[in-house]
Amino acid sequence: MRFLLLLLTAAAAATVAAAQSPDDRAAIERLRDSLESTTDSVALKRLEASTIEVAKVNRDDPLIHLRLGFIAYRLGEIADASSHFDDAAGEFEWASQIKPEWPYPWFGLGRSELAIGAHSAIAVENLKQVLHLDHLSKAINAYAKAVATDSTFAEPVIELVDAALRQRVRAETDVALRVARLSASAARGNPAFQMARGRIEREVGEGDSARAAFAAFLAAGGDSGVGLLELARTDYFLHRDSAGRVEYFAGAREAGSVAAIRMYRTDFSWIAKPEELGQFDSLRTPAARARWLEAFWARRDVADVLQPGQRLAEHYRRWFYAMRTFGLLSPHRHYDFTEVYRSTQDQIDDRGVVFMRLGPPDQSRTYAASGGSAASGVEPNESWLYRRPEGDLIFHFVSRGDVQDFKLVESLTDALSFQDRQRLAMGGDTSGVVRGLFGSRATFGPMYERIGSTLTSNVLPAIAEDRQRGTYAIGVGTTTDDDRPRFDVSFDPAIEEYLVGTRGTGADSAPGQMLHLVFAIPGDHLTPVTGSGEFLYPLRFRLYVSNLQDSLVGAVDTLRVFGSPQALRNPSYLSGQLELPVPAGEYRYRLLIESRDRATGSLVSDTFATPRLDGRTFAVSDLVLGEAGGLSWSEPGDTVYVSPLDRFPAGSDAQLYYEVYGLPAGAVYHTEIRVERTGGGSIFGAIRRLFGGNRPPVQLSFDVASEGTTTRVHRAVALRDAATGSYNLTLRITDPATGRALTRVRHVEVVSAK
Repeated sequence: MRFLLLLLTAAAAATVAAAQSPDDRAAIERLRDSLESTTDSVALKRLEASTIEVAKVNRDDPLIHLRLGFIAYRLGEIADASSHFDDAAGEFEWASQIKPEWPYPWFGLGRSELAIGAHSAIAVENLKQVLHLDHLSKAINAYAKAVATDSTFAEPVIELVDAALRQRVRAETDVALRVARLSASAARGNPAFQMARGRIEREVGEGDSARAAFAAFLAAGGDSGVGLLELARTDYFLHRDSAGRVEYFAGAREAGSVAAIRMYRTDFSWIAKPEELGQFDSLRTPAARARWLEAFWARRDVADVLQPGQRLAEHYRRWFYAMRTFGLLSPHRHYDFTEVYRSTQDQIDDRGVVFMRLGPPDQSRTYAASGGSAASGVEPNESWLYRRPEGDLIFHFVSRGDVQDFKLVESLTDALSFQDRQRLAMGGDTSGVVRGLFGSRATFGPMYERIGSTLTSNVLPAIAEDRQRGTYAIGVGTTTDDDRPRFDVSFDPAIEEYLVGTRGTGADSAPGQMLHLVFAIPGDHLTPVTGSGEFLYPLRFRLYVSNLQDSLVGAVDTLRVFGSPQALRNPSYLSGQLELPVPAGEYRYRLLIESRDRATGSLVSDTFATPRLDGRTFAVSDLVLGEAGGLSWSEPGDTVYVSPLDRFPAGSDAQLYYEVYGLPAGAVYHTEIRVERTGGGSIFGAIRRLFGGNRPPVQLSFDVASEGTTTRVHRAVALRDAATGSYNLTLRITDPATGRALTRVRHVEVVSAK
């Protein structure tokens, strides 16, 4: 590598006199153009044979060796055979010895070395790559020499940058950067050169220089869809998320070329579902694709309860990290039968695939047995744990025989050699190695800890459980995506949802539906901020309501500061309420509650169906329960009491509120109320008074006259004689005209009075 750096300093010494003549360069370009369009390998072989005969007579003519090199290279492309690329490399190397001051021999040699590396045995090539003896490193050397001989020759710079970006070794990228900067003045108006320079500048962390190069690409007439996308990527790299978002969608609206469309498609395909890819592919105009992309990323924001644009910004942060950390050294991959997931891309290993979809794991563990993989029979391995409310996900990755190509496997024991796996399946004693593997993941859960610490050799049940978990995780981790907030401590709030009507009192407003979410957060999960003689609890609330396809219907995003004269302790709760108007239909709400430092919080989600509560059709709101003097919300001229816990002290009164819609004024409708212990068994005999009276409590059944299109009902339920326990309170309203009945049920807890 020192030789390369010294070579760059000598670039200025390259003289015009030493360079190839314009006629020679024109002849070579004509040959390359003709070869590019040739697909007849027989004719090419005849041309190669006749040129070899000429070369035998003129062994020191560099143009003949260049001609032979390009012919052999084209034969290699057509036949997809490494032997032709070997021949090409030999001819280009011969030409470089005759005319080391010419750029074309080095350019051809760089191309040939790349092609040879692509056809080499994966394990051997990867090992060489670590030692910088591989064909990719040789190609970078050759490209650098091509530019050093002629800084106006942009093509080797472009291919040098591509090769360096593929290898992602700092020494090589530094060389590519120096070469690109050396040629910057001469290639100022070359869009392809500016694109390559921008990418290598960004790779080494020079974001502002990269932006300048991409701007020059656009100024030189480069593809606007491609250029704007690269600007967007760079601004996301620089954490200029607002600018990146503007450029991303501006580029999408300009992306009409195959290259631009492919770049956009590739970028979102890391997390897209097959049906989403099909939808994108069916679109025919840039405007339609831009609108689709806006909806695609907006759905992700809603699903993860993020502010608009956050998911796209996170996507690119993951992309930069994955490409740098999990990039494949070789595009060719082979699979063991244990590697059930087969990726269709060749840029990153399977760790990168999961990382792009789910982000960084909560825990990562590896295990290296003594003596290395050859002696121990344990291949390089890594496991990731994601903590999730619906169940943890555990992924196992193994690099079997390759360097830096980790693939998903179903079980941790798939890291064993084939012989050890066979011996384990036949009941052989491999418990020591298995204990080591499982013990290294002891923090993942009790099963791993148990197997890692036990002396028994009967580990097959645990292996079966591990495989089952792994199979499930692969299915989830390669088909879904997630950027939900994670918290060190969960608030574990109680949430109750209520759907009631709106008044429609404004000049332009009409009656509709209002979603009320009432919450109660355990006091011992909250950390106060002291000030002004009281304890303050600042909390961020973000409520998203969407349809079932995650298109946003409504949102509330607010910071609330709750005050208390003393710190909240168990069994105290911090309670409150959020409301949001919603249209009739089926929806999903997601409520994010988080502390100021975002270390503590919760994300609660549920689906609900909203009836039309505008008074035009018969309908009943949700049944709301509360205590007089407790938490409430106010309507014009009305107060509705509500309890997020639906918990009432024995002997107290429960306040009921509900709304009846769509009945003519004066129409008499029928009401039934039942209170039953959950799991069967009525308590009516234990209740002497309901609604403040002495009526028989077995079942309440009464008729009420409607007040018009909307009837708002308040009732009090006396629970003085109710035993402690769990009950269902059922309300049933019957339309007198049709006989249609609507039922609403609430769960009630009767607890000991203090």
